[in-house]
Order: sequence, then structure tokens, then C-alpha cells
Amino acid sequence: MSQPLPDSDLVVATPERVSFDYQVAGLATRGIAQLLDLLILSFFLAALYAAAIFVGAGGSDVLAYLIAVIGTFVIVFGYHWTCEAFWSGQTVGKRVFRLRAVGDRGEPMTFAQAGIRNLVRLVDFLPYGYGIGMVVLFLNGRGKRLGDLAAGTIVVKDSDWLPLWQVPGGRPTDPGPPPQAWGAPPPASAALAYAPASQAELFLRGLDPDLRRLVAAYGRRRPELPYPLRAQLAGQVQSLLQSAAPDVFREYGPLAALDYLADLERSA
Repeated sequence: MSQPLPDSDLVVATPERVSFDYQVAGLATRGIAQLLDLLILSFFLAALYAAAIFVGAGGSDVLAYLIAVIGTFVIVFGYHWTCEAFWSGQTVGKRVFRLRAVGDRGEPMTFAQAGIRNLVRLVDFLPYGYGIGMVVLFLNGRGKRLGDLAAGTIVVKDSDWLPLWQVPGGRPTDPGPPPQAWGAPPPASAALAYAPASQAELFLRGLDPDLRRLVAAYGRRRPELPYPLRAQLAGQVQSLLQSAAPDVFREYGPLAALDYLADLERSA
């Protein structure tokens, strides 16, 4: 009898020659998260079929059939695509069990990748219960079903995180308290942290692509990185950080700016 895929590591090297390793989600964890998503989908599908039956009882059998068929596709495909596209690679099930779909290099999944990944899900599900998807997942050895292979994505475990850019005294070179008192309004650029996710996403899209990949990778592995390495990493890209978050950089330093961008990435 086959054993579930064990959690393994995916190592991603950033342009600054710093490596981050991601823990690839195992089959058991992904299966439980998928069950929760299926329960949610069942609720919406039940409402859809009830509406189709009501229409059919009124004498419109063809319309009822179209509602059931087209509505099923829209709900199943739309649920996963919408959640993963706007929740940075997470559905409700993934969020509850701390999983996330990311690009092969650890970068945030794009809107197109979310669409491709979930369109191919229809093939993965065949003949029943993700039969093809599980076979492919075992054969490729990287925890990827057909949708992941087509979209260039992989499901990883999320790490715990701490919004260090908000913590006074976070700058390593400052022996005393920061210029702002605890509870005072944040710097001007930090206001994005309280803005809608769509606004944060628009801001992040304007970043240097290499910096954003670094920020995304750093945000996931931040709790596991030793403090000196984090400070060194921020120092290596401080010119980019100063341009991206000038107010936070000026008030708290490069490491706080990097933490701030990583938090924006998660909120987006």
C-alpha cells in the first residue's frame, strides 16, 4: 500500500544569492484542506441544484439543465480561481490548514497561474476523486498534480510570522527607542498596511520584480532565519528598499523596510 507523500523541502535561490527553503505540503494535509473546500462547494451546489429543480418544475427543463451544468462549472472553477487569485494562493481550506500555492521559484501566484491551475483541475479530478491528479502527484515526486505542472506552481506550508516593521526598536543599529512612540501614527508609506488588499497589490506590482520575489520568499521563511542573516540580507538590497518604502527605511532602517514589504505581500 502506498504511503502518503512526506513533507519535503523546496530550495529557492534569490538574485542576492540567499537561499530559502519551503516545506512542500504532503498529500494528507492537502487532502484534508480539499475536503473542507468540497464541503463549502457542496453548500453552493446544493443551492444551485435547488434553483434548477425549481425552474424545471415550472416547465423549463432545458433552462434548468443549463443552469445545473453551467452553474456547476462556474461554481467549482470560480471558487478555486477567485480564492487563489485574490488570497495569494489560498482557498478557505488552505488558509485553515496553513497551506499556500506559490510559483515554482517561491514567488506569489499570478492571476493567470491560478486560472490555469484550476482549469486543469477538471482533468485532475478524473475519473473520480482526483484519480489522475494523485497518480501524477506520486509519479513526479514533487507534490505536483497536472494543474501545478501546467501552471508552474507548487503547494507549500505557510510559516508563522511577526509584523516586525511595526515593533518599536526593530532597527538593529538603534540602541534607543525609535523616533516614533508606540501607538503613534505609522509613517506615511506604512498607511498601505491598513489599505484594501487590492491597493497593496497594485503597490507591490510596481516593485522591482527581483525585489518582489525576494520579499515573497523572505516573508515565508522569516521566522526561521537568524537575525544576523536577515539584517545582512536587508543590507544587500537597501537601495531597492529605500526606493520602495522610503518613510519606513528612513525612520527604522533597511530591515524594518524589508519586514514592512513582506507584511504587505501577505496582506495582498
